[in-house]
Amino acid sequence: MKNLVICGGSGTRLWPISTPEHPKQFLPIFNKKSLFQLTLERNLPFCDGFLVILGQKHLNLAKKQVDASEQIDFIQEPIGRNTAPAIALACFAVDEEEILLVSPSDHLIGADKYYRKSLFEAEDLAEKGYLVTFGILPTYAETGYGYIYAKGEDVLAFCEKPDLKTAKSYLDSGNYLWNSGMFCFKAGVYLAELKKYAPKIYEMAKIAYDNSTNGLIDMDDMLNIPKDSIDYAVMEKSDKVKVVPFVGKWNDLGSFDSLFEVVDSTQSIQIDSNNNLVIAEGKTVGLVGVKDSIVVAQGNNLLVCKKGESQRVKEICDKLAGK
Repeated sequence: MKNLVICGGSGTRLWPISTPEHPKQFLPIFNKKSLFQLTLERNLPFCDGFLVILGQKHLNLAKKQVDASEQIDFIQEPIGRNTAPAIALACFAVDEEEILLVSPSDHLIGADKYYRKSLFEAEDLAEKGYLVTFGILPTYAETGYGYIYAKGEDVLAFCEKPDLKTAKSYLDSGNYLWNSGMFCFKAGVYLAELKKYAPKIYEMAKIAYDNSTNGLIDMDDMLNIPKDSIDYAVMEKSDKVKVVPFVGKWNDLGSFDSLFEVVDSTQSIQIDSNNNLVIAEGKTVGLVGVKDSIVVAQGNNLLVCKKGESQRVKEICDKLAGK
């Protein structure tokens, strides 16, 4: 099994510490290691090599964070076209019988017995020709995740991010899992299903890969590939999908609210203040009468946000980008 690491996210919900030039997967905020490095470490015992697909401008950043002795190949995208094309490019780069463990580079996952068990179950199903997705057993009613409606290992439906009332009903039913964005399948099975359900993506991705040089995809070829996620393009349409539930530690770190659980605040002076996250290396931050807040300072940029509202930080990035 080879680990395909999807490394193209921009981490806009973690502005200002995460930027397009230095996105969250490369930030050394976990005992001086990045999420990208932790992803490689976690999967090294189970995989015989790594294939990393990332933005062209992040290649040197990634290379500085990897061990030269590890077997790692890179595919460089000049521009992102979402996960369905990215995974297709990687599948064209390996033998059709190769099993790929597809993992985001920016999730924090416990490499424990639960993770090991899930990987072995997924690998076994992938060997049988299934497209396997990993579902996280929900612990609360989360509105920021997509859900998988499942009965055992059978996927009955993929569900969009729900409102709070719907999320609570999902949690109460016990039949819904958080959609983790992790997958496992044979490269050839994915490509066959992609060709069946999203032939334009398959066709343009094949041309782009065939024209690539040393893993670098041409910009014009990349722009010709339609944008789409693996969920919309393949997983929601295929009849070869299975799900493996995962009950271990998992956090997609998709917002500062999720960082409350895993990152300690930097040094600050707080008077009559509580339940605040402060990230401001090299700066003295004083809080008086403040609670349930997020304060992040990086360079000349400052973010102040109510806890529970940090999903909206992306709106700031959109305004900064003139959108």
